[in-house]
Amino acid sequence: MDNPACDEGMLIRTIRQFRLINQLFSASRRLIKKDFVSRMQPDRTKPYTFLDIGAGGCDTALWFADYCKSKGFPIRITCLDNDPRIAGYARRIIRKRENIELIQASVFDIPRLPRFDFVFSNHFLHHFSDSQIPKILDLMKVKTGIAFLMNDLHRSRLSYLGYELFALLFLHRSFARYDGKLSIRRGFTVADLRQLIARTQNPESFSPGRTFPGRVYITGLQPGDIPANRSIPAHFRRNMKWVKG
Repeated sequence: MDNPACDEGMLIRTIRQFRLINQLFSASRRLIKKDFVSRMQPDRTKPYTFLDIGAGGCDTALWFADYCKSKGFPIRITCLDNDPRIAGYARRIIRKRENIELIQASVFDIPRLPRFDFVFSNHFLHHFSDSQIPKILDLMKVKTGIAFLMNDLHRSRLSYLGYELFALLFLHRSFARYDGKLSIRRGFTVADLRQLIARTQNPESFSPGRTFPGRVYITGLQPGDIPANRSIPAHFRRNMKWVKG
């Protein structure tokens, strides 16, 4: 998929299949509700802003826009993807959504963008080297007004074998089977995430964790922007204790 010379038809079919994979297995919706929605208040005059980095087919953005509408949370969503073929496909998908926009750009271009209340990525970090990831995390810290969440793949034999079986049965005529297994091999353990966090400018701003099925994540929030009636979630308190040693 990362090869700019790969077949475009296969690439778009892969993006469509990843929509199903994300819905079934990514845990993104559950994590977003826990770490973002819990901090939101309805009936605001100014909408919340949400940045989805490496948005692909924008399936998370579409779901979150609908969810926020059903709960009375005003939201404006910006999707970011660096591949012009995927960006072209995604623009067709979101063309009737007034509160969703797509920008074709790299994650390293986001210093040019405004700050967002919430910053999110799904299955994104494993595409980068260990030297790049701490820089990306530092960008998340700078560009986040309330909270950020970076969801990714847990590297394990069980995850690999489970995905292999699912892909063999349901994912055909795309890159999804091969690329998915490669992505799991390039995934992380919680210990890996802690080592990467330790190389950031503000390690205390990040909290690693693991969730079912086969996912790890990094979360963080801006303490000064926590609403007065909200307490700091337990996983942030645990991380703050870990950082202090």
